[in-house]
Amino acid sequence: MIVLRAGDLAATWLPEQGMVGASLTHQGGELLGQRGGLDAYLAKGSAFGIPLLAPWANRLDGLRYGDVVIDPADAKLDGNALPKDGALAGRTWTVLSAEEGRLRAGFVADGPVLAVFPFPHAWSVDVTLDPEGMTVATTLTATGEVLVPVSFGWHPLFTLPGVARDDLHVTLPVRRQTVLDARGIPTGEELDAEAVDGMLPAATLDAEYTTWDGDVVLRGGGRELRVQFGGEDYPVGHAWAPEGESFVAWEPMTAPTNALVTGAGLRHVAPGDAFTAVFRVAVRRID
Repeated sequence: MIVLRAGDLAATWLPEQGMVGASLTHQGGELLGQRGGLDAYLAKGSAFGIPLLAPWANRLDGLRYGDVVIDPADAKLDGNALPKDGALAGRTWTVLSAEEGRLRAGFVADGPVLAVFPFPHAWSVDVTLDPEGMTVATTLTATGEVLVPVSFGWHPLFTLPGVARDDLHVTLPVRRQTVLDARGIPTGEELDAEAVDGMLPAATLDAEYTTWDGDVVLRGGGRELRVQFGGEDYPVGHAWAPEGESFVAWEPMTAPTNALVTGAGLRHVAPGDAFTAVFRVAVRRID
């Protein structure tokens, strides 16, 4: 466990448990949804804190992509028996450097990872905490002689201390969204999205977006939390706020769900090269 500190912020990361962000506090108040906690995350993949979804984010439409066939025993499956969220959850990372406000950790793909994603590669995550927020830079390096697909993402759950769902003001400046089928797989169609700028709706929000204008912002309880990503780093964002919960997941994704199967929006890292994507969470007191 590594705890970073800067001003009123503290961040806890667990390199020994898949490089998951377990806590982000502002003046002692928790900003990350905890749900069932670390135990549920490790046991059944329940959303918690800020988990890395890699080598792919969300689910694939079946156990085959390209020439790769996934053994169900080697993957985490969702309720529709679709492989979900890659293979890095709970794996032990190596701490490369750690200071008061910065952590760098790495992971080299081993047998269990290569069994479901047979492209030699390595990961590094740099977390920097400053008094205004936290920046997370993720680097995927192709270590072999083949192209490595870029399809990872993160699944952060954001909340505001002491703020109930009915009192949580959300700005979600989305413009275009992907049409998903009942399993959460994109159909290949897009439609205009309905932006949100007000109290979080009571119904479940679960949608994937390809176009948005600016940051997603949560306000309430005298705080503002701002999530910043997009462009070439993370061109896809998935929003998730289950009914009855007081958190909002705004998930940075390097490719659409199921990109390994369809090839839609899928990029590759050439042998010896690296790809880095950055997202940031900023928090401040407001009147």
